[in-house]
Amino acid sequence: MANKQELIERLKELVAQEELEQVADAVGTVKEAYEALVGAAAEKPQNGEIDHPEDGDEPDNPPNGRSTAIESAALTDEEDKQFKQLLDSFNHRVNEARRQRSREEAENLAAKQAVMAELQAIITSEENIGNAFKRFNELHERWRAIGNVPQQTYRQLQSDYSHLRDEFYYHIRIYQELRDHDLRKNTVLKKALISDMTALAATDNVRIMEQQVKDYQEKWHAIGPVVREEWEAVRDGFWEATRAVYDKINEHYRQRRAEHEANLQAKQALVAKMAAINTQVDAGDRDWQGLTDRVLELQNAWKQIGFATKKDNEQIWKEFRNACNHFFDAKKIHFNQLRDQFKAAREKKQALLEEAVTLSDSTEWRRTADRLKDLQHQWKEAGSAGPRDEGRLWNKFRDACDRFFKARKLAYAQIDEAQAKHVQEKQELIKELENFQLSGDPRADQESLRAFSQRWVGSGRVSPRTYDTLSERYRAAMDKQYGLLRLEGEELVRSRFRDHIEALRSAPDTRERVEREIRAVRHKIADLDNELRQMERNMGMFNFKSATGEAMRKEMEKKMERLRRDRTRLQDQLRELMKEIR
Repeated sequence: MANKQELIERLKELVAQEELEQVADAVGTVKEAYEALVGAAAEKPQNGEIDHPEDGDEPDNPPNGRSTAIESAALTDEEDKQFKQLLDSFNHRVNEARRQRSREEAENLAAKQAVMAELQAIITSEENIGNAFKRFNELHERWRAIGNVPQQTYRQLQSDYSHLRDEFYYHIRIYQELRDHDLRKNTVLKKALISDMTALAATDNVRIMEQQVKDYQEKWHAIGPVVREEWEAVRDGFWEATRAVYDKINEHYRQRRAEHEANLQAKQALVAKMAAINTQVDAGDRDWQGLTDRVLELQNAWKQIGFATKKDNEQIWKEFRNACNHFFDAKKIHFNQLRDQFKAAREKKQALLEEAVTLSDSTEWRRTADRLKDLQHQWKEAGSAGPRDEGRLWNKFRDACDRFFKARKLAYAQIDEAQAKHVQEKQELIKELENFQLSGDPRADQESLRAFSQRWVGSGRVSPRTYDTLSERYRAAMDKQYGLLRLEGEELVRSRFRDHIEALRSAPDTRERVEREIRAVRHKIADLDNELRQMERNMGMFNFKSATGEAMRKEMEKKMERLRRDRTRLQDQLRELMKEIR
């Protein structure tokens, strides 16, 4: 396929010709080829233009409707401008030549009408055969020397002139033998033209038909009269054959116009389908793959349709192209936004992945498990990172989580095995404590009970649920033994509290249990403070001067003193508990 510069050089050669109308078809071919190059350059995949990157490569020869008219195209380079200037020059010269031809044809028509008027005068008034024949020949030479006349008057003018010539020969008495010979000769020639015209009607090449039908008519009119007896038959035969040719030519152009109309309707239907797709897009339909497939199908269908009517072809193409551009522009905007979303999700998931990889080797099982579960929840809420990165990031993130949870599962299995031994040890210790017999020596028995506490603490950790059951049995057995010791109240409380502290240390969730104890002790202290304040207010309100009032005052003071001792004891316990979490 020729490039732009080659087409420009070819156009220069054609524009340099003298007979411009004879090269009009060649210029039209060069113009169509150049417009196809311009259209192909303009329709290269940019920003979702018609031949989107998904459409594949642009063909060498664009389909009908895809070229860009050079008259309406944006001239962006010097080659386009040069080609446009040459084409404008050609069109200007052709138009000027046509206007000049129209003027000349009008003058020629007047000249031929003048010749016919003189010929009519000869036929009606000239009596001298010699002069008449001489003037007839002169007029005939003048007629032949006159150029073309307007096409719409050509046939009638030629018919009238031919009839006048026939009339001249019929009215001018020349030598009979010569006239008869010429008439028979002309009859044979015109019959031969009828055969040629009939054969021409059988051809399928419209361009040849258009050229030769005029040539045959010129030859017909150049031949003289025929035998009078056959004049009407020969005349009718020729013009019937001529009409058959023109009918076929007209039928060709009628079918071509009908084909163009059908093509226009087919293209209008494609434009309507594109408009419907754009309506779906504007309404929020985001099935881009399905919609893109449908648009590409419409574009392929467009390529299979031929030209529409000349006046509508460019406009319908603009409508279809704009509709396609609207679709691909919307698609581009959507996927640009989607890429931004993918980028944000990718960055967030990359951060989640890095944290998960960092945590995958942690042995802080509960805290890390909770954090990884939170990361997994954030992962789900982060959205997709795009088809290119989502799978890759997810596989790495899942591997990091799996590595931690597998390690935790193995560690818990080991812990469960150890805890089973610890449960057995604690059960044996409780059974031993329940069966323990006091010796009667309070000090030695207290040491023995403290030894049980030390053994309880050292017997290892068990699960929280199992610990609560065992701890309840242990506390009950220990309380029973302390009850049998018959210790004083404060000493008993201190011993039990120390034992309770030791038990908390052996719990699987020591810190949480200690914190609960701290909150409970603080609540008790607050309650004691409120009770003390209330009793102090009450003492200020009562009258203690009577004997009964004095007894009530002493009772209230004793109770307040007991509350203060309890408060002091609880504060001591609070300090001990605080030491356990520091």
